[in-house]
Amino acid sequence: MAAAASFALLYERLQELGCPALEGVFLSEAEDIQKLLCTPSSHRLDILEWICTSVYPPLKEQFSSLKESESDLKIKGMAKLGYDLTLCPANDLDLIKGKASAQKQLHFLEQLVAVIPAQADLAVSDSVSDSSICSSTEESLLEMVWRNGEFIKQVFCSPDLQAVLNPQCHPWSSDIKHFLADEEALHKRSLLSETSHEKTLIDELKKLEDTVAALKDLKAQCPFLQEDLDVADASPDSGTTLQTLKLIASDFSHLLLAFEQVYESDLQKHSERRALKLSPCGPLFQDVHESLTLCVQELQGLAQVTETTAYVMETEKQRHEEKVFWSGSVKSSLSSKLEELKQKYKTIHGILKDCS
Repeated sequence: MAAAASFALLYERLQELGCPALEGVFLSEAEDIQKLLCTPSSHRLDILEWICTSVYPPLKEQFSSLKESESDLKIKGMAKLGYDLTLCPANDLDLIKGKASAQKQLHFLEQLVAVIPAQADLAVSDSVSDSSICSSTEESLLEMVWRNGEFIKQVFCSPDLQAVLNPQCHPWSSDIKHFLADEEALHKRSLLSETSHEKTLIDELKKLEDTVAALKDLKAQCPFLQEDLDVADASPDSGTTLQTLKLIASDFSHLLLAFEQVYESDLQKHSERRALKLSPCGPLFQDVHESLTLCVQELQGLAQVTETTAYVMETEKQRHEEKVFWSGSVKSSLSSKLEELKQKYKTIHGILKDCS
């Protein structure tokens, strides 16, 4: 519903501006208006051509010199105008042809129409000269340049940007920290993890070997445990020694169990030893332990905050200095791209100034 209302307002605005391509066209349904403005057709291309020539009048002379079969050059010229006004990429020809999404086309047309001055300011029955048209267009472009500059200034002076560069929030949890790490850091961590795992295995293997050696020494010190029935010259008492030890251990276990039962039933009530008293400092030690645990957790959190802050600052610095593809095939940094935009605006300003 909101998009349909926006298309209707755009259609009424074009009629108020006196678009010649809409003369004799009377539409009332929102679907018909959207179909007219967003469906690829020669009629839509004429409407867009009039909008572009109204925004930048020198295009009118350039387009008039082209033949009807050279419509591709017109499309590229209109895309170039949109790129100069920072409204679309220079190679976004689908937007000019009407093959992009309806919402994207609506946003593009609204921004272009907003640059066109009112019909009363452009001409009153052919009494306004070409110099006044150029002057109004120049003022509109200068206003757009000023708005874009204010927007960039607002972005870089935003408190949200400063909050990202200088975070003062709680440390990020460990389950999302790996998303911040780049591939090189992840590779290093995996190598460290594999190295520590191998080291742990080596240590455990060494402990196991020491235990086996100790058992061998103990077995050598207890020859009666080495029961070998296949040896003919074995001692006749070696077979019964182990059984005797097992019997002694079993009897001792039964004696301990019987003493425990007699003590609990008969002897404990006659014992003169006082019952043990628990120290009242038990809860105090528990509170101290909890406080120390919280302190350790807080220190770990501060360490994570420091690490995350350093990483965010380093990432922001790299992104600022990194050269990326913007709209063409040449890589450039953000600062060089802003300087390029500044030079383009100066060039447009100089051309409009020459027109006036």
